[in-house]
Amino acid sequence: MPTNREERKTPNGTAPGGNGAAKDAPPSLLGGIQQRVTSRVDEQKNRAADGLGGIASVFQQASNELRNENEALASYVDMASDQMRRLAEHIRQRGVADILDDVSAFARRRPAIFIGGAFLVGLSLARFMKSSGDRAIEADSSATGFSSVDPMTSQAPSYGAGGYGDAGY
Repeated sequence: MPTNREERKTPNGTAPGGNGAAKDAPPSLLGGIQQRVTSRVDEQKNRAADGLGGIASVFQQASNELRNENEALASYVDMASDQMRRLAEHIRQRGVADILDDVSAFARRRPAIFIGGAFLVGLSLARFMKSSGDRAIEADSSATGFSSVDPMTSQAPSYGAGGYGDAGY
């Protein structure tokens, strides 16, 4: 007579829904999923590198415009542009696993800088998301033609500041 534990096992001897579920999947299915995930991550990695390259180009243009006014500031902007270009190339050439290893090694070498940088990235991301949400709300209200916010003061309009006795009747 089988015990409860034996009854709950699948024919291959593993518990249903347990760690053996991923091992039971056909290798071709896992390979296909892994390949799709890897290609999507590589696409995003290349987009990030392209974005950094675009920012580096903008910095280079700003440096060229600044060169006549402030040579010292223009040289700093040039250095920042060069660093961004190098970072973009580094991202393009390295695999995702290599980049994660680099980040992990940096976090171990300089934990305070890593945590501070992560904090600043989080603040920037939160600010970006908040401003994107504000723009979406403004777009919705302008699409209907009605808004409950005064664009000059960013406050809801007051339809009569006082009570009935303030009008002078």
